[in-house]
Amino acid sequence: MKQAASVVLLFILIALFTFFSVLPARAQSGIEWQDVLATVKFGERITFTATIKSSIPIQSVSIILLDESQGIRKIEPLSLDVDGRTEYVLDTKQTIIPPFSDLKWSYQFTLSDGSTTNSEIFSVRYADDRFAWQTLQAGSLRVSWYSADASFGQSALEAAQSGLASVSKLVAVDLAHPVEFYIYANANDLRATLREGDSEWIAGHADPALGVVMVAIEPGADQKTLMEQRLPHELMHVMMSRAIGVGYENIPAWLREGTAALAEIYPNPEYDRALADAASGNRLIPLEGLCASFPGDTGQAFLAYAESQSFTNYLRDTYGSTGILKLASIYAGGVDCKRGTELAFGDSLPILEARWQSVALGKFSFLPALQNMTPYLVLLCLVLFVPLMGILSSTRKKGSHNEPETFIRK
Repeated sequence: MKQAASVVLLFILIALFTFFSVLPARAQSGIEWQDVLATVKFGERITFTATIKSSIPIQSVSIILLDESQGIRKIEPLSLDVDGRTEYVLDTKQTIIPPFSDLKWSYQFTLSDGSTTNSEIFSVRYADDRFAWQTLQAGSLRVSWYSADASFGQSALEAAQSGLASVSKLVAVDLAHPVEFYIYANANDLRATLREGDSEWIAGHADPALGVVMVAIEPGADQKTLMEQRLPHELMHVMMSRAIGVGYENIPAWLREGTAALAEIYPNPEYDRALADAASGNRLIPLEGLCASFPGDTGQAFLAYAESQSFTNYLRDTYGSTGILKLASIYAGGVDCKRGTELAFGDSLPILEARWQSVALGKFSFLPALQNMTPYLVLLCLVLFVPLMGILSSTRKKGSHNEPETFIRK
């Protein structure tokens, strides 16, 4: 009994020691924060407000903003009014915050003795609040829309699910984190969420780091087809990024968009026509020119998508889906656009491009033909060169015997 009582007493003493060691630390800070709030006006600003109560002098207060999706951390000084209220306005026109991302913030206090203490971390979602969103979810897929009935949302969810099956033919599907689809009723509404300077032809955008997809699906008879093109397309960007990991942004634009186009359930039928017209008019865009980005011109951008889809399909037919993933991984490591195919397949980008044009477009190119003939040309040279050298050597010897003697006068 005495031993049990001793154990109980020991636990009580430890608990009291812990309690009193914590209290002075909280009392020492003497700071309370109340009515902490972040108010979002999408596309314009986020207003952070709080009321600070302190029993000890505060030398200064700052707000710490953390955007983990972009790896951005900024500290801004604040002022306190006589009631301890503070306010900070973040101009989202000047500071780019990704739509539907979570922005975290906290307060840092510098006390009169120079020491600092921090508040807890708060979070606000920078959601597009211009519309009344409706939502449907199945597993890790969630679709949101605002301008149609529930049947529209159901069709969109089914298109996203079909997109998973299409994507899985190229890359493993990773749904450890959810994927959110936001469907805008027109391109103008979508464009208002994107950065200034983005091309007017953009009809979809994926943010793989957030697992967020935004697309424009205009009302009309072909909206189901548009869903089955654009939702799987953007979903591929998310899944390829999850499969590759760090360095996804290093992958050439033609490969990123080419694999995304292959995931479309109904590829654009106009791609073939655009390719045929460009090939016949000798107006194809060199793939090397599609490494960094696509043209801003709508017509040229469409041709760039058509070429990327066709060329990536040629690579898949030739080297398989594992070859595509291998190539993407090599590029993710920072390898030069022209060099990547050499490391993956043993041939340079121009060589593969010429072969693709010959196979897919019936466009003869001297370069791959010459490469294919090289072994035979070498063999032919050896067959002809060796006898020829023998004939020349024999001729020289024979000629030296028939030459007239040289007389040297004495």
